[in-house]
Amino acid sequence: MDHAEAVRSNTAERYLLGELTPAARVEYEEHFFGCVECAQDLQACAAFVDAARDSLAYAREHTSPIQVNNKPSLWALIFRPAVAIPAMAFLLFVVAYQNLRTIPQMRSELARSSSVQVPMMFSLIGANSRGGPAPEFTVAPNREFGFFVDIPASTQFPSYSLAIQSDSGATGLSTEVPAQEAKDTVHFIVPPSRLPSGKYSLVVRGYDPQKSSYTEIVRYPFVLKLSS
Repeated sequence: MDHAEAVRSNTAERYLLGELTPAARVEYEEHFFGCVECAQDLQACAAFVDAARDSLAYAREHTSPIQVNNKPSLWALIFRPAVAIPAMAFLLFVVAYQNLRTIPQMRSELARSSSVQVPMMFSLIGANSRGGPAPEFTVAPNREFGFFVDIPASTQFPSYSLAIQSDSGATGLSTEVPAQEAKDTVHFIVPPSRLPSGKYSLVVRGYDPQKSSYTEIVRYPFVLKLSS
């Protein structure tokens, strides 16, 4: 996916609304972590959604309840003037505020900050862990990057370990992941200049409290290339 396609198809909005297919979602995630402008679009859209949600919640809390004798339909209650007018007023206010102030200000601040660098993210979700060619990833030597990983969660393990091993078996980087966080996609971030070019595997292990040791669950091989 390139930037023009992401803008043309309103991918940022569809991503936040959960309208993308799993394949399209992974493709967009791989794109926006390497595209500063798309990352800014996604942050702006997320801010708008949060503000709209808060405004509608405020409208519901500050609207007098409607007393009825019988049970009208849900849509009838939603579109009664006492509910619909305050809610729509707040929503319109949020839209205007985001477009006139918040979104341009966010874009301006991100553009001015030379220290802001979005890490390049690569997906290992669904990567072949039982043979087949290992995916290749190319990054700049001084660029932070990372991986999206799904952990095959199990009630047997209260926590997990993610470690990057070289082709020789040496462990370079590792991190601990609680079982609660393992239910969602995990981000494994690699600091700049920590790994040289070569063959690696991201190894996922589960901690077994009865054995007081880690058991390997799955490993994702990959090839890292540092651009010149």
